[in-house]
Amino acid sequence: MNTGNEHIKIEKKKEVGIIMLNRPSALNVLEIKTLQELGSSLTELEKDEQIRAIIITGGKNFCAGANIKIMKEINLKEAEAFSRLGHGVYNQMETMRKPVIAAVAGYALGGGCELALACDIRIAGESAKLGQPEVNLGLIPGFGGTQRLSKLVGVGKAKEMIFTGEIIDAKEAESIGLVNRVEKDEELMAKAEEMAMTIAQKAPVAVKMAKKLINENQEMEERLNKEITLFAQCFTTQDRVEGINAFLEKRKPKFKGT
Repeated sequence: MNTGNEHIKIEKKKEVGIIMLNRPSALNVLEIKTLQELGSSLTELEKDEQIRAIIITGGKNFCAGANIKIMKEINLKEAEAFSRLGHGVYNQMETMRKPVIAAVAGYALGGGCELALACDIRIAGESAKLGQPEVNLGLIPGFGGTQRLSKLVGVGKAKEMIFTGEIIDAKEAESIGLVNRVEKDEELMAKAEEMAMTIAQKAPVAVKMAKKLINENQEMEERLNKEITLFAQCFTTQDRVEGINAFLEKRKPKFKGT
């Protein structure tokens, strides 16, 4: 379906809307335009009364996170705005009345992992690699990862993943509750569509109410806002400069704690 988007495609199959991140050559990395198009795509599908469930996917690679080259150039104020944009879109997804399923193959790292976390259900292909490796860049998760990851996998495992930058495979992700199930890559979309169609046949008002009640947490908004502030503060450190330069130069960073 032609929506006028550059980074995202939308497909509609009966009661299921499919959002496809569509920059495979760039591993679907996130930029401002990508997030804006994702937000407008969610709005379109939310308004479409025929659509009752949504799938987000990225093809062979779900999303490798934010564009590191852009992250090298931005300052504290720009970093806060970028984080706030990502939070806004992911919060929109989490709170919209229609359930959202992530179909994850290949890389789902950083903001890509956080995108999956903001979905209601995660189905992974066997090739999936998930993680929050921001610490390797002198950063922290900036799109809700510090909060949503711990809710899913527990505080201890979330700290382990975020502190070490560990990237885990689909099997481990399933074992810790990060994904609901693992399917063969070639069957991933069919299984996701099957689940979405099953949900789409249920009473929409009841599904909406159930999603709202399960998600409801009065303290979450305050904690997510703190993440935005601290993520932006990372952009004032020399460790952020060193981490991103090391990544782009393909070498090990030498952090000094400044």
